[in-house]
Amino acid sequence: MTRKTSGDFHPEILKLFDRYVHGGLDRRGFLTGAAKYMAVGISTASILEALSPRFAEAQQVPPDDSRIKTSFVEFPSPQGYGTVRAYLARPARSKGKLPTVLVVHENRGLNPHIEDIARRLALANFIALAPDAFLRCAAHRGGRCAHQGASLAPLRGRR
Repeated sequence: MTRKTSGDFHPEILKLFDRYVHGGLDRRGFLTGAAKYMAVGISTASILEALSPRFAEAQQVPPDDSRIKTSFVEFPSPQGYGTVRAYLARPARSKGKLPTVLVVHENRGLNPHIEDIARRLALANFIALAPDAFLRCAAHRGGRCAHQGASLAPLRGRR
């Protein structure tokens, strides 16, 4: 089956989905709202499935690839915001110092796609660290974390 693009969906369904993934609408609200724009014979659940990411299909480097070593690491936040959890990927057989890349996720949080990017960087002979900025947000489902603004306050004004 061919993966659909945004042009295959009514614009209002895309707006509803955006609200859903950013936490402004629950699943039921999305399904109810999307039903208004559905053709006969198509379920709203199938639309939700078509719009949702398929991380496994996009994976390029499996987590158990023998050429790399991966793990989750934890370390204390330097500003006292608790413990930071991160995905670490590095080449399995490296000697000496390696360049390091900080992999920053988008507003969807640390997900299988971001972990795959870190693994790709490890194959390119980098150490890749992908911290989970939303770990402490228990209710996070792709939206803004409540303490996010406070943790970025020391950086504001610096360019």
